Amino acid sequence: MTAGGFGAYAGAKNNNMVGMEQNIQEFGSQSTAGRYLLELDNAYNALHPNCRFRAFLYNMCAPGQSTMAVERERFIAAQAGGGCKEEELLRAQERNPDPLRMYPSPIHFMQELKARAEKQQEVITAMTKHVDVLISKSERFREMDEANVAQYRELMLEQVMLQRRWYSLLKKVETLRQLGLPLGEESRIARIVKTLNLQLSAPGVYRTALSELQPFLDAESATVASLLRSRPGDEAREPAVAKEDGMLQRRTDPQLLKNWTRFAERIQEGVEALIELLEKDSADMRAIRHRVGLT
Repeated sequence: MTAGGFGAYAGAKNNNMVGMEQNIQEFGSQSTAGRYLLELDNAYNALHPNCRFRAFLYNMCAPGQSTMAVERERFIAAQAGGGCKEEELLRAQERNPDPLRMYPSPIHFMQELKARAEKQQEVITAMTKHVDVLISKSERFREMDEANVAQYRELMLEQVMLQRRWYSLLKKVETLRQLGLPLGEESRIARIVKTLNLQLSAPGVYRTALSELQPFLDAESATVASLLRSRPGDEAREPAVAKEDGMLQRRTDPQLLKNWTRFAERIQEGVEALIELLEKDSADMRAIRHRVGLT
């Protein structure tokens, strides 16, 4: 007995329906497994936007160049066939601690994190060495500053002592000037000049010699004038000069001339020393006047 028409048994139709349902269930289970495997592959793919092992760290850049640095990294990732999600990048930019000098950069898996940590460790080591150098320099500068401060204090103390001595000397000089008494150096030079004047003005010594020399000097001047007027030859001029020299040597004592020359030199030295002392006193008085004007 048949049921269901077209020559098919009812039991056969039921068996076909069960088979179709089993095929659909197998296809659905296979699709779920495929999607799961695909998601798993994407999660471990560093170039896929759905990578689950991606984190953002921040690199340093030139001030104001963070946007260009982000675009450069996105372009490099796109050329490699991948990239991150736009919302992830926006969140990383929002968390940027210094948007002016830093930009977000993605890293994937522990290998990249380890490489970055090693690179940062090298930078930290170099910076530590630089800090040690700066600390040593600052320590040396501190020692130099302490030495300069100590030297400054010593110089200030010496300046105070010199000012006290200066004011004491100024007070003594002013007291001597008010009393009309000469200073020590001025008094010594004045005594030398007075002694020289007494020796020069002593009777029978230099003035007598000068009075004796005067006629011969006049005669020599007249001879020279006549020689210049007449311009005689060398034969006539040499005996006249020799005659005058002989007269001068006979009438003048050579020792007297030597003493006169020596005393004249002493007079010149005394006058030069007196002029130098006067110039020094004038400079000191100008300095005193300048200091008094400043105070």
